[in-house]
Amino acid sequence: MCSPIFKSIGEFWSQLFVERDAGHIRERQRRDDRIAIILDRIGFSWRVYLVAFLGFLASSWSLISVTIVTPALYFIYDRHGQLDADAGLVLDMVTLTATVVGMVVFGHVADRVGRSALYGFEVIIVMAAIGGAAFSSAGYIIHQGKDNEEGSLDIYAALFFFRALLGLGIGAEYPMSAVIAAEFAPTKWRGIMLAAVFLAQAIGRLLAYGIGLGALRGLSNSIDFAADDVHDRTKIVMDIFWRLELALAGIPAIFAIGFRLFIPETPRFYSAVKRDIKKARESLTMLGSRSPEMIADIERVMVSGPTDNTSSPDHEKSWGATAKEYYFGPAKGWKLLFAISIQWLLLDVVFYGVGLDNPGTLAALWLSQPAPPSPPSPWTRPPWNDDPAAPLGSIIATIDNNLVRTLLLSSISALLGSLFVIPLVQFVSRKTHYLYTTAILSVLFACMAISVSQTYARPNHTVSMVFYALAQFMFNLGPNTLTFILAAEIFPTEVRGTSYGIAAAFGKIGAIIVRPVIKRAGKEKDGLVPVLAVFSVVLAVMALLVWFEPLGIRFPRVQAKRGERIRDEGVSEDEKPEGGIRGMIKRLLLDNESLEDIAPWPLTLNDGTEVVMVSGTDARDADHSAAAVGAGEDRESDSLRWAKSKSSKVHKITSCTRKD
Repeated sequence: MCSPIFKSIGEFWSQLFVERDAGHIRERQRRDDRIAIILDRIGFSWRVYLVAFLGFLASSWSLISVTIVTPALYFIYDRHGQLDADAGLVLDMVTLTATVVGMVVFGHVADRVGRSALYGFEVIIVMAAIGGAAFSSAGYIIHQGKDNEEGSLDIYAALFFFRALLGLGIGAEYPMSAVIAAEFAPTKWRGIMLAAVFLAQAIGRLLAYGIGLGALRGLSNSIDFAADDVHDRTKIVMDIFWRLELALAGIPAIFAIGFRLFIPETPRFYSAVKRDIKKARESLTMLGSRSPEMIADIERVMVSGPTDNTSSPDHEKSWGATAKEYYFGPAKGWKLLFAISIQWLLLDVVFYGVGLDNPGTLAALWLSQPAPPSPPSPWTRPPWNDDPAAPLGSIIATIDNNLVRTLLLSSISALLGSLFVIPLVQFVSRKTHYLYTTAILSVLFACMAISVSQTYARPNHTVSMVFYALAQFMFNLGPNTLTFILAAEIFPTEVRGTSYGIAAAFGKIGAIIVRPVIKRAGKEKDGLVPVLAVFSVVLAVMALLVWFEPLGIRFPRVQAKRGERIRDEGVSEDEKPEGGIRGMIKRLLLDNESLEDIAPWPLTLNDGTEVVMVSGTDARDADHSAAAVGAGEDRESDSLRWAKSKSSKVHKITSCTRKD
């Protein structure tokens, strides 16, 4: 029922940017190569980056904000102990479950009706959820004596609904941000752009906790703690605080919607799914520049070569038939999907097990001496207090401590990891990068388990805190960022959104599995140590899967050494790295493969040319033969000659290992 609506939205925006009823180019590979050439010439687009970055920032900020304000909600609306500590777990599970649904559904819709049909729509969902939650209320409350009151509304029912809506929006944002960035990014800058988009998660965490801490301390200054009505005044301050914290997360969403209204459909979607080169050309023109030189360059590259106004044979295939052929045909796309999905699932088991800035875990690591005994029965610990060191602490002190601990142990180290990974993705291959950082994380968690067993609630507990901060740094330096990048690179355009959504959803399924387990294990030493040890084993399994590649389930190569590109693709001598330090740095850089080379599709050319699936030395020999075909071309540009050579009778498939 929703598909016609999304299709209508896509057609509406399409009329703003492109012409209709354009002719189709029959040769898919040549069409895609020309698009890659123009995107490379346009270079890094700050407009595309801000579109993806701001949407992801809004989603990350809002998700963290909900975690921050949960204790305040317990304090204000837990009337006479009617809630227990499991209410927070239920809220988390509702959000994560809705996130899974959003990832799968919106990722698939983006493949069926286009990315532009959803531009801004998922951010609007996030904004609606933030606004609805921020203005939720218990309604009119009737006080019937000291211990009895009744409200006209149930605020927790409202919060459950808006948390589900927020999860849906966050789930939609994951594949959309990554796919937009990957398909618009030039080949050279793709890894950097995707890593920089993921930086929004760390910035969102820092802003949520930093601004929250400032708001809490500013508001708490208005309380006279010596007054008789201090409890009621504290409730007023907490009510303002949690609404303000949630509302501020909507600010980047407003800008994200504004930017997305002026971004066209991705040219790769027009080429791969719509088979319309003219629309792709219009999209490129709008994205790049309207200068006469750029327009002339686009026209010269995009219209050169034979065209055909009829659809290609695969144009008549349904999406389902195309997906079935890719996943279960000679390409065996299911192996790539399984490889990234199982890694994401295992990663989020660990990340959400100790992460998502769990205040209880951080409070336990912060203990420098045994926790004081709890008061005798009938006293019970309030659900908003998860600090073993201060069971009688006030709500303001509890939230303040949570914010400070998270800023020092998690947010800053995660931000540093996200910053360091941006240049690193250009120097280390994805597989090597993932393997080593995951292995290091396994060692860190083993060290943390040993450290906690020896230093829990002791003066030297800072050792465990350092290991925790290093782990947060390494998460974002490695697998947390790389899963976000790889899932956007290794699938063909036709199924990129669906595949990304499924892979990311597996991660959240891992989070759903582990949260109740962590809740049951508790934050005491006897619960923390086994959990940390198990997480170390899980991370080791992740590294071993990447290393041994069982049953051919592996990540494809997405980068090549610069020397290989110069040798294999006929790059001119004046592009070769110079000597000195600058030349050495250039030689260390890796060149990204184009998306079309990483995940070539279809596996046969439209003119019936047989596809030769080769690798290693044979692949380089094939490239030399292909390049020789274009040797007689007029000297236009090295990248153009390279693209033309790829439409020869030999075509390299890097992600397959067998011949159809």
